[in-house]
Formats: sequence, structure tokens, C-alpha cells
Amino acid sequence: MSYLVLARKYRPRAFAEVVGQEHVVRALANALDNARLHHAYLFTGTRGVGKTTLARILAACLNCETGVTSTPCGKCPACEAIAAGRFMDLVEVDAASRTGVDDTRDLLTNAQFLPGQGRFKVYLIDEVHMLTGHSFNALLKTLEEPPEHVKFLLATTEARKIPITVLSRCLQFHLKNMLPETIEGQLARILTDEAVEAEPAALASIARAARGSMRDALSIADQAISHGAGRIDAESVNAMLGIAGRDEIGVLLEALAARNGEALLAAADELSRRSLDLAAVLGELQHAFHDLAVAAELDADPEPPYDRFARSFSAEDLQVYYQIALIGGRDLPFAPDPKVGFDMTLVRLLSFEPLGGSPTADSTAPATPRAREPAPPVERRPPDASEAGGTEGAAAAQAAPATGSALPAWHDLIAGMGAEGVTLMILEHANLVAKNAEQWTIRLAHDHHALLNDTQRGEIAALVERHEGRPIEVRYEVGELAAETPAARKARLKSEREAEAKAVLMDDANVQTLLSDFDAKLESPHLDAR
Repeated sequence: MSYLVLARKYRPRAFAEVVGQEHVVRALANALDNARLHHAYLFTGTRGVGKTTLARILAACLNCETGVTSTPCGKCPACEAIAAGRFMDLVEVDAASRTGVDDTRDLLTNAQFLPGQGRFKVYLIDEVHMLTGHSFNALLKTLEEPPEHVKFLLATTEARKIPITVLSRCLQFHLKNMLPETIEGQLARILTDEAVEAEPAALASIARAARGSMRDALSIADQAISHGAGRIDAESVNAMLGIAGRDEIGVLLEALAARNGEALLAAADELSRRSLDLAAVLGELQHAFHDLAVAAELDADPEPPYDRFARSFSAEDLQVYYQIALIGGRDLPFAPDPKVGFDMTLVRLLSFEPLGGSPTADSTAPATPRAREPAPPVERRPPDASEAGGTEGAAAAQAAPATGSALPAWHDLIAGMGAEGVTLMILEHANLVAKNAEQWTIRLAHDHHALLNDTQRGEIAALVERHEGRPIEVRYEVGELAAETPAARKARLKSEREAEAKAVLMDDANVQTLLSDFDAKLESPHLDAR
């Protein structure tokens, strides 16, 4: 008998077997049990999180011979045929390969005929965002007035590419990326059933490498079983994935704590010699800085093997190090080669300290760990806008409406809604002047009002509705903007950060030497304002 890969063998066939998507499972089960069935469902989310799996389970729920139920029997001819992919009334369409309007019209013509085997004729259209505009128009008419025996199950990784007219006619369910802990637990259960020995550290590496996708995690596990000759251990998995284990990260942290540049770069050479993924190494460093910072904040000991670094870095150090590692990983593709970018990131970790921090250790000094007591806790209190004019607190206070009701930060709302293109431009040059459970009021500047056409109104309405989870009326005003707009805020923050960065550099003795010896000048750095 041919081998069946784990991702297919352990694909859930009932809602009870689905993990990590409880919010979607609960909604679907309640709708089925209470006979509140919609004619079109849209499942969105990244790859491997269960979109088509849930769609197939829903198809079984609708056509199980025991009746419409949230717990299909799995044994009747309909359930078995759906599981085997040979149920004639479950039509699966790959929109990536059948994008033409003629294909869509043929599909919809057949939809008019009654089901030949089941209770409902179910159309599962995967990657539906790949359909052309004409295909969506052809589909729209049937979505508006579907036959009673037809159900549409749509799945996509790019919901923003689906026309709003189609979105408004579907029940939308967004599947979340799975947490590493959820993936680890499911992997442990599956490998126990498979009688495969697996180290917890190896499962943790696989879960992080899967980036929220259960299918990817099972595929990596399959590969790890082969790589480890039937056993999954941390060393084998790290070598297979080209990532650094905790011991290798510990070597980097030890050299960094000792301010030993020679040891730090030697460790980098060894990681490169072993052909490890240097971007992944920076990611593991971020994990380490995160674990140390959280432990310090909670006044607890970090998990082994990082517990020996509990007093090696101050809270300020960890914040700067995390940011340097984050930016270094982001900029790695722009380096001449990954090793150069990785080395420069490590050099920055050695060279930069928080403003006001202790001076960098003398390179001639012995490489002994630098231990500093954590800073005393700082009393946190709400910012007072009167203390510093021009701060974000003051700007937020000025943005409050005349009625005195508190409004959320407009730039945070825009970021949460995921606006793009012209829609983002319109919103970033506007103010939110009123907001309640039924209505938002947005004030536009005169010079941006012309961009607000019917298409943009529709897109904004869809973004607001998706953000709030219910229909919201959006009203518009045109006039002078009393509060700082998100666009103006971005420009202000960028200017402030450039000025701060320039001031820090100008205080550096090495920079002063370069300016004087080479008759150089300091250009303003380019920093993102977020």
C-alpha cells in the first residue's frame, strides 16, 4: 500500500477534529444545528490553515444521509464519497486554472439542475480571487438569486481582491494563523499515533518554521521523519531547516554579553560555514531577546538555556537589540550577500546602546560578562497633554470632538482596517469627528474631497463594516481639519526621528572625527515613521 502523507492522512473530517479555528467551528455548528443556513460562505486566511478542509466538512454536514447536522456520521455513502473526493454533487473548482468567463458560465448553467446524489449541490471554488472581472459578474447574478438546492463555498488567501459586491453576498469567516503552541500540541498527538519519537524542542522548531500553517507543519514533520531515519530530534530538524538551535544562539548571547566582538564574529563564521539560514538565525535572536525582556518585565527567570543571561542585559539593551535584529533581518536581502548583512547586524548589536546607557566596554578589556542591575520600576500614568506641546498626547487631546466624547486614535483605526492605495490616501488626509455603534462621521479636506467617488465610498464602507463586524453608516463632511491627520502625523514623526538620530550621531566622537578629518557633512537619515 502506498504511503499517505501526514497532511492528508490526518485531515479533519469533522468539526470536532479541527484545531485552532474554534471561532469558525462554533459559528458553523450553531448555524447547522439551528437550521440557519446561508447560500454562500467565504473562508479567508493564509495557506494551510483549514479553508478547504472546513468547506468539505460543511459539505458533508449539508449532505449527510442522517440529515443536516453539525456532526455528520462519516459512514453513510454521501460522507464516504465526500471524504474520497468522488461525490458528484460536490463540485470543486480551482479558480487559478479556470478563470475564464466561459468556464464560470458553464458551471452556473449546471447549477440550475437538481442534485443527482445528495441534498444540496455544493460548489467549492478555491482561490476565488483569481477569477476575472467578467467571471465575477457572471457569478454575481447567481449569488443574488441562488436556487434553493445550491450552496457556494468560496476560499481565498486574498480577500481584498474580491469585488465588494461579491463579499456583501457571502458569510465571511477569517481563519487565523495557528499559534505555535497549538501546532506543537497537534503534532505531538499525531506523532504519538504514528509511533514516532519526537523531542519537544524539535516540535517547537517545526511549529515556528510552519508560520501558523498546520499543513506546512505536517509536511515539515514528514520530511523530518525521513531526515532522522524515523525519529525527530532537535539537532536533525535544525540541520534540515538550516536554523540555529538554542545552543548556537546561546554562544551569540554569551559573546554579546561579554562585549567580545572577536568571539561574536567567530560564531557568525561558524554559522555561515554550516550553511545555516542567517535570516532565521536573526529571527531566533529576536525570540531570545523577547523571552529575556518578558521575563525581566515579569520579574521571573527566563526559560533554560537562556536563564543564565537573566542579569546580563538591561531592559533598555534588550529593546535596542530586538530592534536592531528586526531591522537587520528586514534589510538582509539588500546586502551584497547574507553573510555581510548578518555580520553588520552583529556589529551594530555591539556598537549601539540606549541613549544615556553605559559606555561600550574597551575592546582591550578582558571578555567578562557585563551584569547590571535592572532599572527600578517606573510608575506608569496617563500622559498629560499640558506637559509637552506637540506630543502625540496633545495631538490626541486636540482631536477629541467638541462634545467631549473620547474617540480612538484615527491612525490606529486606519492601520487596523488595512486600507490601501487611493482609499488609504483619502483616510490619511481626513479626521474622524464622530463615532458610535451605528455611524462614523469622517471630515475631508477640500483638496482631497475630489478623490471620494462611489468606488471609494464603497471600499471605505466595506473596510469599516469588516473592522466593526456589523453594518455601519459612514457619513462625510468637507471642511477645515482641526486635528492632526495621520498623514501629517507620519511626516511629523519622521522629522522628529531624523532630528533625534542626527543629534545622537553628532554626539558620537567617531562621527566628529570623520566630519573634521574628511571635511564631511552629515546627511539626514531616512527613517520610517510609524
